[in-house]
Amino acid sequence: MIIPKLYSIDVIQTPQDKENFLLGFTAYIGEENVEGADCFYFEVITPKKLVEIIKEKRIYNGKNLLIVEKYDLNLIEKEINRILQDCIRPTWNEVAQAINRYLAWEYDNIKNTSIEEAQQILSNLQVEE
Repeated sequence: MIIPKLYSIDVIQTPQDKENFLLGFTAYIGEENVEGADCFYFEVITPKKLVEIIKEKRIYNGKNLLIVEKYDLNLIEKEINRILQDCIRPTWNEVAQAINRYLAWEYDNIKNTSIEEAQQILSNLQVEE
């Protein structure tokens, strides 16, 4: 079985108000004991900020979203690690698809094609002279 591991988390900035923010994060997750990681994107928001956004826009799409009482990177890392324990699968692709239910995988919706498929696509795109 493939065991996913959180290698690191990046956040653009530390919020000025730790109880009222919306921030984007990137989690670098790979296979345990294997070099390299894929990027998984998510947002973290506080209830105060969510209320502000809903009052202004009347809606907020909450996909790939963690709601926290206040900014606490340790708590966020613990939640990501909890998610990863639920995503152990036989292959990395299955692991990544499972993680993608919670965090946006950088390779989601990318379709691999064979050389023959790529050549057929290119030949269909050629402009007649």
